Amino acid sequence: MRRIAAFLLLFATLALGMPGAARAAEAITLSLGGHIHQYFFVAGQDEAAGENINASGMFSDTRLTFEGRTILDNGIVVRAYARIFAEANSQPNGDEVFLEVRSSLGRLRIGEKAGANTSTIGDPIPQAFLTVYDEVVGDALMPRAGVTLKDAFTFRRFTGNALGVSYQSPELLGFTVGLAYHPTPTPGDGPVTNSLVPHNAFDVSAGYQGYYPGGSYRIAAGYFHSASSDFGNDGAEAWNIAAGLTYGGWELAGAYMNVSPDGRPRETAWTIGALYGIGPWQLSADFRASKRRPFVGALFQESAERATLQTAYKLGPGISLGLAGFYAQQDDSAGVSWDGGGVLGGVKVGF
Repeated sequence: MRRIAAFLLLFATLALGMPGAARAAEAITLSLGGHIHQYFFVAGQDEAAGENINASGMFSDTRLTFEGRTILDNGIVVRAYARIFAEANSQPNGDEVFLEVRSSLGRLRIGEKAGANTSTIGDPIPQAFLTVYDEVVGDALMPRAGVTLKDAFTFRRFTGNALGVSYQSPELLGFTVGLAYHPTPTPGDGPVTNSLVPHNAFDVSAGYQGYYPGGSYRIAAGYFHSASSDFGNDGAEAWNIAAGLTYGGWELAGAYMNVSPDGRPRETAWTIGALYGIGPWQLSADFRASKRRPFVGALFQESAERATLQTAYKLGPGISLGLAGFYAQQDDSAGVSWDGGGVLGGVKVGF
């Protein structure tokens, strides 16, 4: 897999580094941005013996972004980007920190960033208020099964924002191709022993975007593989596919991912969602499900299913209010079903 990383770096040098020394044609521009998201929920759910789950709670997501950007005299764009968690009640912590080099021949990113598959697919389904990064509905419910719906449809599930290098081609006749390599699909710097952690994770993805009168359509697919450690079953192999369609104010999209964890039974997850927007209002509905057998020959399947209805109102540029109702069912490895549901509201401000 090291050959893959070497290939990406060599390709970037040849494709993005044009002959001759380049100098900055523009002064480096600095910008500050970020967002503040505040959510409040009320939920009811099944409880195990001895549990006393609070029916209400809050979530807060505050992040700051810093960006430096310049355009060289040969047209190459160089960008440095950092996004950090800035909660008042937690230590600031880097979320994404990477360097980007972009030219007419593609885009290279090096640092802490989700891989090319996540960039190619984007949000697997449209949501009126929440996004793929806002898994607050799932966090409002106690986990009862070994499967997850968090990042269940792109390869970000395996690597998060671990250090890596990725290349994405420019669009050609509607097609784009992306490659990514993570020496270790877990946060960390420097050399590690492959006996203790999964390693050499790579993914390759391709996408197509087309247009027709009144709307557009898209399809993307990818393949992921990571090597397991010598003393654990934590490598993974997966493939996914996503598709979407827009027409007027409507959008319909869905995604499917098939995962083969090293030494464990296969997992599958799928989702579908629809959105309608008119003026400052947006309405959406989606359903997602994930399942697996906890071990070969198990009588029961572990599963998680969730349906969500959302509405959002845009107060102004970067400011929106939202409300979501949700219902979920989880089946654990013993075949016991756990139900839960509730309502979540919030405000999002981006700047």
